[in-house]
Amino acid sequence: MIKSLLTCTLAWLLLFSGAAKAITLNVMTSYPQPVVMLMQQAFEDAHPDIELNILWRRPHDALTVLLQEESETIDVIWMPSVQTFLSLKAHGKLAKLEYNRTGLPVLLGETAISDPQGYFIATEIAGYGLFFEPENLKQAGLAVPTQWQDLLSAEWQDNIALPIPSEVSFGHMLIDQLLQAEGWQTGWNQWQQIAANSHLMGRGGMFTTEAVLAGQAKVAFTMDFFAASSIANGANGKFIYPKQTAFNPAHIGILATSNQPQAANTFVDFLVSKQGQSLLLHPDLRKLPVRPSVYSQAPNMQNPFAGNILHQYDYQTGLQRREFNAVVFDAAITLHHHKLKQAWQQWHQLQQNANADQLTALAEIKTILQQSPLKEPAIDEAIVQDCAQRHVDDEKQQNCEAFKSELAQSFERQYDKALNMLTQFNADP
Repeated sequence: MIKSLLTCTLAWLLLFSGAAKAITLNVMTSYPQPVVMLMQQAFEDAHPDIELNILWRRPHDALTVLLQEESETIDVIWMPSVQTFLSLKAHGKLAKLEYNRTGLPVLLGETAISDPQGYFIATEIAGYGLFFEPENLKQAGLAVPTQWQDLLSAEWQDNIALPIPSEVSFGHMLIDQLLQAEGWQTGWNQWQQIAANSHLMGRGGMFTTEAVLAGQAKVAFTMDFFAASSIANGANGKFIYPKQTAFNPAHIGILATSNQPQAANTFVDFLVSKQGQSLLLHPDLRKLPVRPSVYSQAPNMQNPFAGNILHQYDYQTGLQRREFNAVVFDAAITLHHHKLKQAWQQWHQLQQNANADQLTALAEIKTILQQSPLKEPAIDEAIVQDCAQRHVDDEKQQNCEAFKSELAQSFERQYDKALNMLTQFNADP
C-alpha cells in the first residue's frame, strides 16, 4: 500500500514538474549573457509553464539560418539588427504579433522604430551622442556642445574623438544620420570640418570614450550605452544627445513557422510590458526602454520620447548605403586626414585676423575645400550595390576599391589645391 502510494506520489510529482515546464520556446538572439539571463529569469518566474531555450547567433549568421528551412525549429528572433528584421519581413518569415500595444509608441520623433504593420516591435533603443568630462571642458574654456555643428569651429581642433565607420561598426549610422538630416553635400562638408578637428579612432585602438578619459580628446562621438558603461565604471563623465540625432532600435519578432505562437506572443508581451521594460534600467544593463512611462523610475536618464530631440531617420536608406558611405568617408577623410586637418587649421588661423579683401580670398579657398566630386547617388546605382556587397563578392570588392581609389585622388587634388592657395596667401597676403 505504502509502495503504491509512493509510486503514485512520484508519478504525480513528475507530471506536475512536466506541467510546470510544459512548453519550450526556442529564442534566437545576439544579446550577451547578462542581458539574456536577467530577462530569462524574470520571464520564467512570471511564466513557469514556459521555458526559454536560448540560441546565440550573430545577426548575419542568424539571418542566414532563418532564411533556410531549418528555421522551423526557431520560434522567436530577438536582437539589435534592423537589417535582420527588415529582411525577414520581406521574405515572409515573420508572423504578425499579438502584443498589448497600449502605451507603446510606434514612432520616435518622426521615425517608426517598430514595424507599422506589426511584424516586429522595438524592445529597446540606443542613441548617438557626445561623451565628455564637464570639468575638463570647463578648464579648456569649451562650452558643452548641443548640436553636431558646434564641433565645426576652430576651438575644437584636436579635441574630438571620431570613429572611422569602415572600422567601427556604430560609425555607419552616426555618419548617415547627419547626411540625412542636413542633406548629402552639407552633411559631408560638416563631417570634413569635424574630422579636421578630430582624432580618428579605428579598429584595434581605444574606444572613443577611452580617448576622453585618457586626455587625448575633450569630447567623443559614441552611443549612450558605451558612455553609460564608462560612467558606471567610475568615469566622471556625462553623455548628451544633440538636438538632432538617430536612435538604433532592437527588435523582437515571431517566426511564421513557430510551433508555439501563443507562448511566443507571451514572451514578446513580457519584454515590452512595464515589468520587462523596467528590467532595462538594471545597473548591469542601462538600456533605453521603449515604454515612455518607465522613465519615471529613472529621473536621471534622458527620455528620448519627451519631445526635446529631433529624430527623423530612414533606416532602409541608411542600411543600403552604409558601405558606400564608409568608402566615401575613407576617400574624403581617412586616407588624407593630415592634409584635411592642415588645410582647415591654416584656414581658421588666417581667417581670424583677415581684412575684407582677405576674407574674400579665404571664402574662395573654403569653396575649394568644400567642393565635392560626388553627388548623392541613387540607392540602386551600380556602385552603391557593389560596395554594399564588397565583403562577400570579390569582383564587387574590386569595383568598389577602384571607385574609392579614384575618389580619393579627387579629394587629394582638391586638398592640395587649397593648401597651395593657403601657402600663396601666406606668401602674398
